Amino acid sequence: MKTLTKQICTVVGLTCALYSGLSAASSTNAQGGVIHFVGSIVEDPCNVTTRAQQISMSCYRDGKMRTSNVSYQQAMTGKPVNNDAATVSMRYINAQKTLGIVTVDYR
Repeated sequence: MKTLTKQICTVVGLTCALYSGLSAASSTNAQGGVIHFVGSIVEDPCNVTTRAQQISMSCYRDGKMRTSNVSYQQAMTGKPVNNDAATVSMRYINAQKTLGIVTVDYR
């Protein structure tokens, strides 16, 4: 009987210790907060137009409008344009190569 009582006391003691440890851990959660980002857009994005087998990009840089023409073949390799202000790339989304996605990455 003594052994059974001793085992029950041990289990109850360990259970209490476990629950008190869990409640202490849950009370240390981080509090909410606010992060503020400060900045501005200093130049407009480029105007992109497509023509027969060519992509035309007009970008306002350094106080001047600069226009660059990129062929579809150049765009397939990721061509830098307008003094390396951006890179234009293209990939076809169908087997007939009549639909494509043009991506402009600005620096």
